[in-house]
Formats: sequence, structure tokens, C-alpha cells
Amino acid sequence: MHINFIERKGHVLTRSTLKCLSQVASVNPALGCIHQCAYCYARGYSIYPGDGKVLVYGNMPEKLKQELSTRRRLPAYVFFSPTCDVLQPIPQVLWVTYNLMSALLEYGVGINLLTKGRIPSKFLELFSQYRKLVHVQIGITTVDRDIQKKMEPYAATPQERLLNIKRLCETGIVPEVKLDPLIPGVTDTESNVTALFKALQGFGVHSACMNYLFLRPQIKKNLCKALRNTPFLQKILGYYQSGMSLNLLAERSRVTALAVEYRKQAYGNISRWAKDFGVHAYVCGCKNPDITGEPLCGMNWGKHFEKGFGQKRLFEEGG
Repeated sequence: MHINFIERKGHVLTRSTLKCLSQVASVNPALGCIHQCAYCYARGYSIYPGDGKVLVYGNMPEKLKQELSTRRRLPAYVFFSPTCDVLQPIPQVLWVTYNLMSALLEYGVGINLLTKGRIPSKFLELFSQYRKLVHVQIGITTVDRDIQKKMEPYAATPQERLLNIKRLCETGIVPEVKLDPLIPGVTDTESNVTALFKALQGFGVHSACMNYLFLRPQIKKNLCKALRNTPFLQKILGYYQSGMSLNLLAERSRVTALAVEYRKQAYGNISRWAKDFGVHAYVCGCKNPDITGEPLCGMNWGKHFEKGFGQKRLFEEGG
């Protein structure tokens, strides 16, 4: 693994490409990710540095402080982009991420992050000081270690993610679960989904966003490489033989998605299973524009922050 510091030349706070967060500031402290998830969409981006390489914006914390001190309007919250996992176990990434989060929280700006990594104690201590300004999503689709290891070889184990949830709840921060991406025939089965929700019982988790895997040529290539010696590969690809081309507004490109009827029925099933465990599972329009037009991710995340009204004009009137 090669880790290099690079210089961030543009603004630290940028507009998210996600439709549901188009008016929300986002920040991405690095390019590349050590987790090497087989389905990772970012591995197909032109800016992706290549497997085994992570580029870290070492000057970001200082640039962010300058931006915050000169802005006329501060955002209600900042979305820490999942283009790379901001809590991946690389000291340089963690150092930059911690300093970015510290600066934002000190200015009263909320943070929203999604991770499939381990949350270090240092971050939990920081979050505990700013509970009302922190919203965390834990990406988890299974508690089956064998399945998870094949899909996400270097990410945190299911048990480590459940521990994340437990420790967050102990600090007074109830995270949201991110069932993304669901893998047809593998992680969307009743036995797998109910086992996950059963494991979540007792933590107070009440919200889960869900989305299915979509395919691009690079994602399919990575899946074939990662799963070539497993019983999963042909099963997964079989579901997409009857798939459809979808204009994914979140990524401004076309992808191969599961048939809309399959997704509708499966989302309905998962919603019912989740409800049995006191969890509201929802679908956002940013990745399922043919099912719903509601940008529910942004709407739900915004409820966690008190200054949501001002957020809408973040990129207007000169910022």
C-alpha cells in the first residue's frame, strides 16, 4: 500500500454530486481506499489513483479553517463523502479526517459520515462532545462474516460494525444503518436481513436506508475478479441478465440496475421485515429515480441538524 500526501488546490467544501444532497457541502479528504470492496463504484472513477494507492490531502485542515473564517454563511452540516471511507485504517487519512471534523464542530457545523470501518476511540470522544451536531451512518448488509469478507475484504467485520453502533449509542448518538449495496440473492434474503435486524435489536436503531448494487463495466470487472472462485458470482450476474439501463442522477451516468419490479418487491419485503424489529427502512430517489422522486437521504439527514433551513442557500449569494 502506497500512501502519499498531495495538495488540495481548490475549495475544501464542494457541492455533492448526489441529487439528494446537491445543496449540501461535502468534503473528501483522500482519493483511494484500503477496503477494496468488490462493488465499489469509486474504483471506476477517472480520479481513482488505482488499487493499492491512497492520496491524502494533507493541507485540507488548514484550508478548511481559512474557508470557515471567511465565509459569510456557514453550512448547517457537511457530508463526508464515501468516495473514500474517511475512517479507513490509515493513520494519515484518520489524522486529516479528525482535524477536519474538529474544525467544523468547533464552528458549530454538523457532520454527517458514512463508514464501513472501525471508529477509533478518539473520534468517539470528539463526537460525544457534539452529539447534536453528529450524524453517523454505518454501512452493513450482513452479519455473515464469510459473505462480508468476500465482498469487503479489508473493511471492518460485521461484529466490529455492531460494536461501532453499540459505542455510538453509549455516547448518545443513535446511528442510521445503510443497507447499501444489497446484493441480489445473497444479502437480500429473508434469513440474511432478519439476522441483521435481530443483531441490531437493543441498540435503538430505528432508521435504515437501502439500495441495490448497480453495475458499470469496472464494477462488473472487479466483482468477477473478487468472486471468481465463489458460488456467488454467477448467481449475482444472473439477476442482472434481465436488468435495465438506468440514468443514475446521483452519479450523472447510466448504469445497469436490477429490473424495477424486482427492486420494488424486494424493497417492500425488506421494509416489512425491518418493521418487525422496529426499524423504518426507506429508499432514496437519488439511486432509485424510477421508484421514487423523493430525495429522502438529504431530507432525513437534515432532520438531525437544527440549522437545516440555512443549508439550502449554502451555494447561493456568494457562499
